[in-house]
Amino acid sequence: MFMLRFAPRALALALAAGLCALAAAQEPAPATPPAPPAPAEPAASAPTLPADSTAPEAVPESETGPVDKLKQRVEDTLDSWEEFLNELLVDALGPNYERRYRVFGQKKTVDLGKRWMLSLDERQTGLLNSAGTGIPAAGRPSRTYELTHVGKVNDVRFYNQHDGTGLENGGSISTTLGHGFSLQTSGRHLHDDTVNVARTDAQLGLRYGPGDLWVEGFVHHAQLEDRSLLQPWADREPKANFGGVQAKWEAAPGLAFSAQHQRAIKPEMAPGDERLADARTEFGADYRPGGQWSGSRVYWREAPQLGLLSSTGVDERTTYKRVIGGEVPEGSKDGMVYAQVRHQSLASDEDALLVVGWRHTHTLAPKWESQSLIESGIPIAGDALRSTLFDLRIQHNDFPRRALGTELQAVRTPIRNSDFASADYTQRVGQNMLFVTRASATELKSTLPSETPLVFGDASMGLGWQEPEERKLSTFWRFTVLAREPKQDGVTAPGAAKRRARIAFGELEYQPTEKLDLLLRGSRRWDRDESFQGGAQRITDLYVLRPTYQLDRRWRFGFHVANWKDEFYGVQRGYGAELSVQMKRKIVLALGYNAKGIDDGEIAADDRLGKGFKLRLYIPTEATLKYWLRSARGEEKPANVR
Repeated sequence: MFMLRFAPRALALALAAGLCALAAAQEPAPATPPAPPAPAEPAASAPTLPADSTAPEAVPESETGPVDKLKQRVEDTLDSWEEFLNELLVDALGPNYERRYRVFGQKKTVDLGKRWMLSLDERQTGLLNSAGTGIPAAGRPSRTYELTHVGKVNDVRFYNQHDGTGLENGGSISTTLGHGFSLQTSGRHLHDDTVNVARTDAQLGLRYGPGDLWVEGFVHHAQLEDRSLLQPWADREPKANFGGVQAKWEAAPGLAFSAQHQRAIKPEMAPGDERLADARTEFGADYRPGGQWSGSRVYWREAPQLGLLSSTGVDERTTYKRVIGGEVPEGSKDGMVYAQVRHQSLASDEDALLVVGWRHTHTLAPKWESQSLIESGIPIAGDALRSTLFDLRIQHNDFPRRALGTELQAVRTPIRNSDFASADYTQRVGQNMLFVTRASATELKSTLPSETPLVFGDASMGLGWQEPEERKLSTFWRFTVLAREPKQDGVTAPGAAKRRARIAFGELEYQPTEKLDLLLRGSRRWDRDESFQGGAQRITDLYVLRPTYQLDRRWRFGFHVANWKDEFYGVQRGYGAELSVQMKRKIVLALGYNAKGIDDGEIAADDRLGKGFKLRLYIPTEATLKYWLRSARGEEKPANVR
């Protein structure tokens, strides 16, 4: 069984989706039913299968009690995730669980019911859509999870964005109070990896007016944290509270004007940091024409007064008082040409930067597609930070025979040069076997004295097999090589020192009866890390046994016992239990508690073995193998699979 390892906050988002969909049943429906959501765009990376025989049967309401109704609602809600989760099955056997969500630049939307929507959007990271300060970095593409709800009383939005520049989490709730008033609550937490600065914001406001013309008074708390002590601040964690007013007017379809002013409330800044709490006075306009120019946008923002804490940035060099930009679709799927001018950074009023970019998608041949991004940040005046980015992704989708995905990315900035390359390949071998191989490499060259130039990467090969007759037995074996190489001599710092590791992983899953599953896993790691015991070889073993019993058609109960043995740290044992609900294709959402935990995620695969409550969403190996091998066995091929 292979878990989809969301970042912790993304896991919370997934749980919130299910819980909120259940809670929405208590909210009265609006007088006018909302328009049905737009259908999700087809993914290039994983065809979607139609509903299967696990769809719940209708049960007369008179025969159901409160518990049955709750259970049925959970099942119906999780069924609506099927299209979203089928996108992940093609790449479910890779060693890097953060690289499973490749949907090739297309937004996926799932209707969770009761006006709750869950979406996943992925595209290459550039200056205009990064989670960090706007300084791009080679690595993972920008990936955003978003959960939204439009209700009669509450409008809710939660999101999680992760890319090569950092991680951002946030949310907002709008509560209608009546008589034209509403309560606006929002918050976010951002960490920028490029400058290693974190930011936290919280805001509460009282708004008056309809959606196209409103005014709002608010209070705002902002805090920064310089984790590398490289910022020109006297205080490592400056913070301030603000009070302000903002307004917005949609003067015509697609045309909106906005204004805001906020000022610090009794700021207590360290000497020399007073500028960080400067007031913010800002005006803006945004125009999105329709018709033949649909998808285009022109915007302007002007802030005569602005401080870093009152803004949304984390670095004074990349936070600007004036921004003017525009974007136009260029004809290809998800293609765009865009430009932006930034003037007067918080570091210097002389700074000016021109950003130009082109994103393009091209069909190379049947079942072959490429997506490219070329972007440049060009200094016009002052000491604005220059950046150049090139990204090329090529994907071949011949499911269910084979799938290939590659990506090359290069980024150049005055702070850090970085390069990233990856290749993922899956091949069906005969009727009962699946071969997978994955590889990636990243190179970082920083100008900061505190950062060591590094090259690191991984490569793996795996083979899965499923017993062809009754399919009660399946197995998967994988061998992974990890490497890290500093570009300086004598580096012994953890996370930067030279490292070589090999990991052998195997699992066996057997179903002796219709309701009982037995899973046995074993891992061995041979590790040499110059930051530990002078690079002496260290061998670590992990064994996990997990029986799972089916309580009902979807509900299952399981427990695990684990044994971890390390040559230097001795033996650790862990155990825990979990309750899970099975969605279509046997994709499982499980909530468990481990009374005794083991923390070694590198060799634990998708198991969550740490102590405490754990939530995991995972795909059993048997489900992935069946998804790939069904056509080779002469089973009916879904109509929407090429």
